[in-house]
Amino acid sequence: SGKTSVLTAIRGLQAAGSETCGEVVCNGMPVNMELMRHLVSAVPQEDVFLAALTPREMLSFAAELRLPQSWSERDRNNRVEEVLHLLHIEKCADTAIGDEKIGMRGISGGERRRLSVGMAIIGGLPQVLLCDEPTSGLDSAAASNMVAVLKSLAGRGVTVIAAIHQPSYSVFSEFDFLLLLEAGRIVYSGKVLEAEGYFSKHGSATPDKTNPAHHYVQVVQDESSKWIENWEAFSGNDPSKSPKMDGAVAPKVKHMPTLWEQTHILTRRTLLENFKNKKKFYRGIMSRLPPSIMIGCIFFNMAAAYTQKSIFPVKGVMFLCAQNPLIESFYAGAATFQQTKGLLKREYYDGVYQVTPYYLAYYIGFLAMQVPWTLAWATPLYLLVGMPIEFYRFGVFVMTSFMVLLLACAAGSAVGAKTRDADGNRSVLMPLIIPSTLFSGYVIPYNQIPLLWKPFYYGSPIMWAMSILETSLYQGAVFEDCDASIPFSQRHCWATGDEYLKHSTSSAAQHLGVFGMFGVCLIYVAFGLLLNIRMIHKAVLNGQV
Repeated sequence: SGKTSVLTAIRGLQAAGSETCGEVVCNGMPVNMELMRHLVSAVPQEDVFLAALTPREMLSFAAELRLPQSWSERDRNNRVEEVLHLLHIEKCADTAIGDEKIGMRGISGGERRRLSVGMAIIGGLPQVLLCDEPTSGLDSAAASNMVAVLKSLAGRGVTVIAAIHQPSYSVFSEFDFLLLLEAGRIVYSGKVLEAEGYFSKHGSATPDKTNPAHHYVQVVQDESSKWIENWEAFSGNDPSKSPKMDGAVAPKVKHMPTLWEQTHILTRRTLLENFKNKKKFYRGIMSRLPPSIMIGCIFFNMAAAYTQKSIFPVKGVMFLCAQNPLIESFYAGAATFQQTKGLLKREYYDGVYQVTPYYLAYYIGFLAMQVPWTLAWATPLYLLVGMPIEFYRFGVFVMTSFMVLLLACAAGSAVGAKTRDADGNRSVLMPLIIPSTLFSGYVIPYNQIPLLWKPFYYGSPIMWAMSILETSLYQGAVFEDCDASIPFSQRHCWATGDEYLKHSTSSAAQHLGVFGMFGVCLIYVAFGLLLNIRMIHKAVLNGQV
């Protein structure tokens, strides 16, 4: 009927695929996203949290972000306890919130709903509180208590606007003002106490022992055109006309922590969620450790000696070291951002923080998780294949793996900001991964790639990762089974690693060296991060919900 769309328009936002006509004003001022994010707190229809955190932890971080920094830790903790008690969620305060979408059990749906309200009021009384079905998932007693809480907030000066679905009589009677919509059109707008007189006047008085709210909805649905016409006639054929204001009142802007404080708080929250989510952590380990051991066993000791017959198998290992983490981390980055962008939209539009602190915290948390994951992938593989036990070469191997994971996650997060599901992720990944694989220098050797396709070779992140690994391994090496005293033109083998590198890698890779190629990879990472920021603004924080 358009309840959520109305709440969205009040926030200065727009529902996806909808058109807004007319004008929305607040204190005589036209609303927009930037104005309303400092005036309004919202309770969305879909509850979005960090699954591994508990209600107490979630509220504690929200209190740090929403309350003035002058408050002591003890005062913030007292506020958290007050909200837990007010919303009757003390019993589950130390239980993980959970998320059924990822198979993690937690608190009940009703408790999640109450926690969502707590997130909106933890920082004090907002000027406007928008609640999209705040009683959904609650039993009748809990729903009545919830609405009583909202009414008490209204009595203290908060403008509370709620979309309610099938309210009981006790819930309905708590409201002062009623707006009834049918197909986005007004059929009644006025005081709750005057609604019965309006419907009785038009021949639809509420029968005895019938909930008025249910009765009004039923008669409107049965004859929607009639009631739309009745209201247009009753309101003077101008239902969109807004009341005149004597003068505009400037809004009071919410207090926000500094960018550094926001980054510090959000980083602690992200790290806590990442490392408390044991299922996510061990899933990351198990998606890397078994494949690493498997590849190491298949290519066991292939790189233990520098021989001609070891060159192609070792090149295959390096290809797998670059491609497998790239694909896995791309999907993981996209899926993770899809799960968290709902919370980003809620908190950003509520004026809790800016985008930059969130983004920094997101990637600091990612980097922290990647350290054990990268070691789980790189260490067994490196040792089992028999690569040199040297700090420099092992460090380059680990850093290359880490760089590939970071690049893939940055690209995946950018895609996850735009797409909605795994099918959308695949539709973007496959057109990117196929040319990167074909022109990596492994499927088609460098000296056999036609000039026309050389730009794809230089644009392949897999190629740069493999070139770093090969250069690190073979630079300065001497092959045991090739006599260097025989002129190169008279033999069919490479005597040194440098000879091999001139044949297998590009002149650009040879000129740049290991650290120069790391610089190229950092350019890729920077591009992915900038693309991610752009996609957040374009597809997530674009004024649409």
